[in-house]
Amino acid sequence: MSAAAPFPLITLQPAWDSNNSWAALLLESDRPLDGAALAHVLVDLRLADALASLSCVASVDAATVDPALGAMLPPGRVVLRIPAELAGDPARCEMLAALRRAGFGLMADGVPGPGAVLCDGVDSLAVACPGHAAPAGFGAWLQRLPGPHLALGSSESSCPGFCKFHWLAGHLAGHASPAGKGQSGSRALLIKLLSLVTSDADTAALEAVIKRDPGLSYNLLKLVNSVAFAPNGKIANFSQAIAILGRRQLQRWLQLLLYARPQGGDKASPLLPRAALRARLMEDLARHARLTAEQQDHAFMIGMFSLLDVLFEAPLAEIIAPLNLAEPVVGALVAGAGSLGGLLAIVRASEGAALSALADALAAAGIAGDDWAALLVEAAGWAAQVSREA
Repeated sequence: MSAAAPFPLITLQPAWDSNNSWAALLLESDRPLDGAALAHVLVDLRLADALASLSCVASVDAATVDPALGAMLPPGRVVLRIPAELAGDPARCEMLAALRRAGFGLMADGVPGPGAVLCDGVDSLAVACPGHAAPAGFGAWLQRLPGPHLALGSSESSCPGFCKFHWLAGHLAGHASPAGKGQSGSRALLIKLLSLVTSDADTAALEAVIKRDPGLSYNLLKLVNSVAFAPNGKIANFSQAIAILGRRQLQRWLQLLLYARPQGGDKASPLLPRAALRARLMEDLARHARLTAEQQDHAFMIGMFSLLDVLFEAPLAEIIAPLNLAEPVVGALVAGAGSLGGLLAIVRASEGAALSALADALAAAGIAGDDWAALLVEAAGWAAQVSREA
């Protein structure tokens, strides 16, 4: 990449395992990332530091990746995704073997052709989930390679269990774990509590609602006693806990809880990492645009609430009506209005397949590719952290 060339337009998206837990982060671009761009994102922007237990699947031009980069990364956490035809090219096998020895995973993008032989070390596939129309020999590849295999654009209805995919990414509607009967009471209580916080109700009213749910009470005390807040003495009551946390943090915590794993449930909601990523990215974009502190808070809320229609399977306007939200928040969520609506359009465009829409939105907002990359990495790191703690 020459000094004059613009930085690639990147996207970062979550991928989930069979329990809907965030397992990997997909790093993609408008073109395969070269080694310099990959190193910049992973090392200079510190995406590698944010991974923790997550893997990073990066679509790259493998020939440009320096194996020495592997020494600066978490062992086995960065998987290089390369076209299936190149993953089986004998002329590239030595180069791929060097990357594998350096600690990179190797994933073939697409279904290898009939009679193909993949290079040693290529042990996983990334494919558009074929569902019941699997091509001949597809199942054999999934059984032959240990994985983890990645299904792209998948949903439960089109990706049956026999496919043996370890990670799912893309289409949310089929595996979004919407609020069902067992969760509706708890989430209704959260909506009630959020409406009290946004209307600046007194602490006694908040405490009365919190006391109605043992799980909510437990999680509040657990949060306040965490390292992040570290109270000096024992907490005597919920009023004290609310005071230590503060109204702003209480509101953000409640927003996250809407998407969290239901108490006693065995599966997380894949909407949590997506909503957390949207919220932090919205806030960072608002800060980058030098909007006011209040507008930055509004931006965070818009990002967090922008998936409630998927969660509750109901219109957003209907869901947020009891919350008495500020008009700019409602306008952005319901109609995409105002400057905050424009930021939400950028975030949504970053999740789509057509990166041209994202490029146009960023250009209109005056955001350069390298600035966008830094904002995106920071937001993804924060979202990964809160998803682990949820």
